[in-house]
Amino acid sequence: MILRERKLFDTRTLVHIDPMPKTWELIKEKKYADADEYLSYFMQFDYVKENPKAVELSHALKEKRDSFEYKKEKLIEGVIEGKSDEDIGKVSAIASDFLVIGDIRDLVIEGKHYMNDKKVDSVVVGLSTLGLVATISTIYTLGTTSSAKTSISILKYGKKAGKIPPWLSRVIVKEAKISKETKSLNNVKNILEPIYTLYKKLGLKQTLNLLKETKSLNELKGVVKLSKRFGKNSGELIKVTGSKSIKYINSMPKVKPNSVLYASTYGDKGVVALKRLGEAKFLNRVKFLSRVSKTTYKGNFDSVFNRLLNSLPTSLLFGITFFGVFYFLYKSFFIFRKIRLPILKTVK
Repeated sequence: MILRERKLFDTRTLVHIDPMPKTWELIKEKKYADADEYLSYFMQFDYVKENPKAVELSHALKEKRDSFEYKKEKLIEGVIEGKSDEDIGKVSAIASDFLVIGDIRDLVIEGKHYMNDKKVDSVVVGLSTLGLVATISTIYTLGTTSSAKTSISILKYGKKAGKIPPWLSRVIVKEAKISKETKSLNNVKNILEPIYTLYKKLGLKQTLNLLKETKSLNELKGVVKLSKRFGKNSGELIKVTGSKSIKYINSMPKVKPNSVLYASTYGDKGVVALKRLGEAKFLNRVKFLSRVSKTTYKGNFDSVFNRLLNSLPTSLLFGITFFGVFYFLYKSFFIFRKIRLPILKTVK
């Protein structure tokens, strides 16, 4: 049984992710919001929550982000640079892009680039074009297309923050030309609607973080499905396990969200192991089941036995198996001889 299980996935290769090095790396880059969110994701698990250094660092990050000076700095950053990693800066940055003024401003800037033989950002031009179409549509429809305008503003902010994936950049440039000619946003609804859904569910930061990880429209739709199940944990879940895990996670609708989150602490391998072994067997193997459920004496014995089996190398298990088969054949041979000899004598 243990050999068959290892053929599916060898859980001995799983190692918990230590969030501390990555957190310090983000702090050195002055990405305090990213550092806090990354560490907070892992703080829900005992192996990190019981680490005094992790607890101390988590408190320090929250104090930093709550300080007046830091918030003032981020507000100014949003106004001047048009982007920020904190909510207060994002609000100031996205405000102008939601208004028609922001779209006209960006088109004028890119127009100057064109006149001066500088590189024109075709994605910004495309989004500004879509923004103007959305503004006109909102006026004519008495605000019913405001969600489309919101999605476009989010995308424009995402472009400035470097969060728009290549596949989406290509789609925006292509579809903006069609919208300009038709004076309609019908051709981009399949893109704008999932982005607005994510925004309502998770907020701006997580929407853009998840969007950046996608490789296609199908993956974007998969992210929307995932967000409904994991809520605010969705962003860090995909950041930790990678976009390839979206399909794996969505293929396990009956697995408890907490089990998936725990599996993610082992990285993408943890999600693969959960999928291949099944929830109960995976949790049993990584010793999580014993923490979240009551166990009897027999359960504790089984846990010790399982730990012993897990520690044995595969080659040794094969050796034990072959030895067992050989020993069985050896004993069977002598038993057969003992039975056969009296029978032969009787026949003679």
